[in-house]
Amino acid sequence: MVIKSAIVASFLLWVLAPYPWYSRRSHVMLATRPLRFLLLGAFAIFVITLITSYGSGRSLSWLSASSVLSHDVARVSLREHMRLAEKSWSKTVEQRHHLLREWEYPENMPLFPASSPKKYPGSPYSIWDFVPASWSCPYEMERIGRMGDGGKWVCGMSKYKELPATRPCVIYSFGVQTESSYEDETIERTNCEIWAYDYSVTNFGKQLSYEHRARAHFTQAGISGVTNATSFPPFYTIQDLMKMNGHDYIDILKMDIEYAEFASLTSLNRAFPKEGGFELPIGQLMVELHLFGNEEMTGYSFLHWWESLEARGLRPVWTEPNLLYTTMRIEKGDPRLAEYTLVNIKDRRSVLFEGLN
Repeated sequence: MVIKSAIVASFLLWVLAPYPWYSRRSHVMLATRPLRFLLLGAFAIFVITLITSYGSGRSLSWLSASSVLSHDVARVSLREHMRLAEKSWSKTVEQRHHLLREWEYPENMPLFPASSPKKYPGSPYSIWDFVPASWSCPYEMERIGRMGDGGKWVCGMSKYKELPATRPCVIYSFGVQTESSYEDETIERTNCEIWAYDYSVTNFGKQLSYEHRARAHFTQAGISGVTNATSFPPFYTIQDLMKMNGHDYIDILKMDIEYAEFASLTSLNRAFPKEGGFELPIGQLMVELHLFGNEEMTGYSFLHWWESLEARGLRPVWTEPNLLYTTMRIEKGDPRLAEYTLVNIKDRRSVLFEGLN
């Protein structure tokens, strides 16, 4: 395109130049006014014909070939990105296992081994260092919703925005409380529909605009690894909610459910066993992890749970610590909360990797 523009610019400068131009061979003056107007008119006709042809869909063959080539290159580039991202992620998995082997009894490794200056030299890390966001999103990472607690980082928001209205886009949001800026912005920018659940409140937060509520459905209920529909409020597994709503796939699952993420995602994993040929029916997962000190969770058991999700194709593309526990001096100020965004690379229905699996 730059070369073509330079040729056109040079041609115009020659035609419109105020000084005559002479042929070096014949020394014949070619810069007469009639000749200038004739050449300029011919060039104008060429440009108009080209624009009309391209705009009407009857573009020249080289234009069509260029478009096809660009499309193919883009697809190859995405495959190559996935290959390199998987290589980077695999390296961190090896490093994780190497660190675990340094422990004589890995099952006893605590969440925060470096709990004092004296222990730091032997174990200069926390549990979060074992699970870095080492698989890079092939699209833009964008913050959706407010800054701070409540907003989420989404991989490839533009891909969801481009979805046609004829293609259903299903989002589940677990743990709303009184903050719904994520839901409001998502509905405003996409054709997606949201099903939200929270046992502690009766509706969405005030951030959800009235005009967006037609595509937002709220139920006062909790999320668990086992369904108990008779309790008040009731608690449901993710897979049972999908059945109730008539869904077999969730494009985006957003979770902030105070430690219940472990049991509920384990239950979902078992409901769609890999051995049975099932894919995990989630395209993208945004989850806040809660490693509360009063729960029986060790570093080893957490990594076992984490790797059960990795085995299904979930890859971490973003992480950020939630330091509110630290700043509020809860549980000795240990950094027990962290936000993660994971994408499912073994998902044939994914908006992000459609046609590549």
